[in-house]
Amino acid sequence: MRHIRNFFHNINDIVLAVIIVALAAGIIYWRMQIILDYPKELANERAEAVQQQEEQAAEEAAAEPAEEPAAGQTEEPADDAQAADTGEEQAAEEDASAQQ
Repeated sequence: MRHIRNFFHNINDIVLAVIIVALAAGIIYWRMQIILDYPKELANERAEAVQQQEEQAAEEAAAEPAEEPAAGQTEEPADDAQAADTGEEQAAEEDASAQQ
């Protein structure tokens, strides 16, 4: 009985050290995988941001020709303030309807 007890006391420190080293190695491996995957995540986020900017630019480019006058038509400057106010109101209404 005494030999068994001495064996467990002697081996207990070694087993505990092995368990601690194994846990530390597992945690380091787990975190290293996350750290090594981070550049891929950044690249994906950047690609999504660029794609959204391109889509917005395409939408704006598609909306711009509709606001310009047709070829051959010229806009004459308004001579009085009332005509200018009417044009601004129409433009505001067009912008509001385009946003909806």
